[in-house]
This record gives sequence, structure tokens and C-alpha cells, in this order.
Amino acid sequence: MPNVQFEGSCFLSNVRENSMSDGGLIKLQETLLHKILGGEWKIHSVDEGIGVIKERLSHKKILLILDDVNQLKQLDNLAGVGWFGEGSRVITTTQDSGLLKCHGIDLIYEVQKLYGNRALELFSFSAFGTNKPPKDYLKLAQRALAYAQGIPLSLTLLGSHLRNKDKDRWQDILDSYEGEPYTGIQKILQKSYDALENSMQQFFLDIACFFKGKKKDYVLQIVSNSKNKVSRDCIEVLIEKAMITIDYGRIQMHDLLEKLGKDIVHEESPNDPGKRSRLWFYEDVEQVLTESTVSITYVIIFNLTRKNTLCNLYNFLNKMCLHFGL
Repeated sequence: MPNVQFEGSCFLSNVRENSMSDGGLIKLQETLLHKILGGEWKIHSVDEGIGVIKERLSHKKILLILDDVNQLKQLDNLAGVGWFGEGSRVITTTQDSGLLKCHGIDLIYEVQKLYGNRALELFSFSAFGTNKPPKDYLKLAQRALAYAQGIPLSLTLLGSHLRNKDKDRWQDILDSYEGEPYTGIQKILQKSYDALENSMQQFFLDIACFFKGKKKDYVLQIVSNSKNKVSRDCIEVLIEKAMITIDYGRIQMHDLLEKLGKDIVHEESPNDPGKRSRLWFYEDVEQVLTESTVSITYVIIFNLTRKNTLCNLYNFLNKMCLHFGL
């Protein structure tokens, strides 16, 4: 359906993740121009992109939505003040309200928790696929809502966890939330993870530590070459349980779930990274390979989206050659 209010619209999802890759901001600028004006755009630098956007969109009334912004430079390079035509609207989602104020944005809306019918509706879609629970599940559903505390992620995860289970199983699962050493969202996140089969847990941890924001096909290609073969079914199960999503072909995961996964790995050995199942910090990898006195085999995945990682990796490998006399 054509947009009758705006001359063009664009939704840029996961700005934080997408801007981290090499040339990420430039690709976002190209996507913005493509969505509004059509055609293919080839931008060679961020500064060039700024100039093109200001020139081509300064007289257009547009709607731009920037999702998950976490740095001021993202706003400065994608939606500067006065870039767009009169009546344009820019909507930004972020966890940092101070960032918005620094950009001169005064109209800030804090997302509220969901209660009452709205919470029940979101929960029911995850648990039953409808906007309300069957009558004989209503009391159990209301009990689940109390645990979720109005947090959308909690409502979705808990509903997915309870889906297709009978009332006795619901009762057992909800009873298990009593007396746990977690509160609120932490409890629901941990329970969702604990309910996964071991192979699913391992794949979840791989995504949290290494693959968030990466292309699904790329991840499957890497995983299928490892010892523990993981089929596409694992991705489908994690999607069904609302623990990951696929956005434009990339695997996405909520920040809280990413933190849960990394915390689980860290707790395997808080003081000795050499005893953890996964390493994702360059410094931890270097420490383990230079200081370890035991024979350990690692699969090390470097995040090549960081600007200095290739340089660090080159220097690191040179150090290893010297250290082992290679």
C-alpha cells in the first residue's frame, strides 16, 4: 500500500550491529538511499554518503526509523539535523537516552512494561498462537504473567517455553520458578536456556559468543565443518523458542540473551580463561596460548569486524611463532 503521508520511508534495523562491520555505516547510507529513491547506490566514504543524502533528500518528506542506535556517530552519519524535507519524521530506538539528547532530540518516549490485556495478548500469541488463552488455562496464564513482570522479552520467552504443554506440565514449570536465585527476567532467561537439549545449548552459546549479527548461511557453513554437526533444525528450534530471530538473513539475539550466554561461559572458569569452552576476547586468547603449560586444543574465532583485529591477529601470530620457535 503506498504511503500517502510521506514521499518515502525507510526502516534501518539493528543499526548497532550493522554499523560494526567493515564499511557498515556506508552500507546503511546506501540502504537509506535505495529505500527512499530506489536504484542501486555506490558510496565510497561516509562523508560522501552524508553529502548525497543531504542533497537528494533535503526536499523530501520522509519517515526514517533507526533501530537500536548506540553511538552518536550513527545518528550524525545517517540522520543529521536538517537533512530532510519539512514534515519529515525520524524515529530512533536506543537504550541510551543521553545519546538522543546529545543529538538535540527532546521528544523521548520511554517504552512501558505491558500489563493487563496487552501482556496477556502477547503471552498468548507465544503460548497458544491466539490473542487469548483457553478458559481452562486462564489462571495458569495469569500466574505466568506475574513472573514475566510486564517485560515483552519475558512474556515471549515464557510463552514459547510453555507452548504445546499440558496443564500439569505448566504447573510443574511455574512451580519451578519458586525459590530460584534469580529475579524477574534473569529467572526466565535461565529457565529458557536450561530447557534446551545439550546440542541446542551449545549452539545457543556459539551464537551468543561468536555469531550474533552474522549471516545464517555463513554460520551454518562454519558449524557444519566442525565436529559437532548442527542442522538447520537447531536454528528453527531457537526461533520457535524466541531465543533468536532471522533479520535480513542474519541471526539476531536480544542483548540480555547474549549476556546470558557469555555469562554462562565465563562462569565455567571465572579466573582461568584456559578452562572455558569458548574464548572471544583477543586478550584471553593471547593469555591462554602464551601462558598455558598444558596441551589444549582450541577452535578460535576472531571477530574480523573490528577495525584493529586483523592487525592484532597478524601481530599475535608473529608472537606465537617467536614464542614456539617457529
